[in-house]
Amino acid sequence: QILRLRPLVKEHLIYKCGNGEHFSLWFDPWLHGDSVHALYGHRVMFEAGLSKHARVKEVIRNGEWCWPQASCDVVELQQRVRSIPISTAPDSIHWDKVGEVFSTASAFHGIRQWFLSVDWHDIVWHSRRIPKHAFSLWLAPRGAHRTKDKLLAIGVVHSADCAFLCGETETLQHLFFQCPFSSMVWREVLLMCNIVRPLLSWADEVLWMSTHARGSAFHHTVRRLAFAATVYHLWIERNRHCFKNVFLPYQEIIRLVKQDVSGKLASSKSYPSCERYHSLCVNW
Repeated sequence: QILRLRPLVKEHLIYKCGNGEHFSLWFDPWLHGDSVHALYGHRVMFEAGLSKHARVKEVIRNGEWCWPQASCDVVELQQRVRSIPISTAPDSIHWDKVGEVFSTASAFHGIRQWFLSVDWHDIVWHSRRIPKHAFSLWLAPRGAHRTKDKLLAIGVVHSADCAFLCGETETLQHLFFQCPFSSMVWREVLLMCNIVRPLLSWADEVLWMSTHARGSAFHHTVRRLAFAATVYHLWIERNRHCFKNVFLPYQEIIRLVKQDVSGKLASSKSYPSCERYHSLCVNW
């Protein structure tokens, strides 16, 4: 996957040819942003009579370009490189423009893909998130969890039955929170958040949380943490069923959710002391 980014990164790299000792004659994009191989193909190596491991310095003689006059392509190459100055300085690679200092931040912002912010951004990437919970929750609204219905479609598994043995097909919507097992967990977690309402479809749960867990208020923080912890531990339990054939009761999943959320809240420096949140603190 990383190697597939080479064409994208190449657009930001500037190869400044110096003495030609370090650049590959054929494969580095020192020729006005392109490599000789990309422009003329593999044949030009044989026509020039030079090794595929040749460096640029091998076509420099006495400070001038000196390509073998072996074919029309090589003659054309000689004409194209004349505008590239030769110096005694070492070859150098620059990011975006010559002389600019490279930083990982500039590289990240240069090659990343930018998308519009989604409504559920704040319930995932807030300042008090638990990283592994946030990552799992980030996958869910994007439909990126490899549930059994997806695995069945590509032939990885032979059955899409729910890992919690309810007899239904395992889809993302079923797992969060239509399955009897996951619905029991989520219902209890909602009660610990002092939320009394019917369970919603997965898309509506995300929308509800995006609307009712936004902001820095303590009860909003609790909701965000509880939501992410529930999604995370249900997915872990699902994997435990699938790969280890180990089954925990739903009460244990609730305990794990509570343990993570209460631990995060206890480490906060802005723990509330007002009566308004007393029952919420008692629950967690």
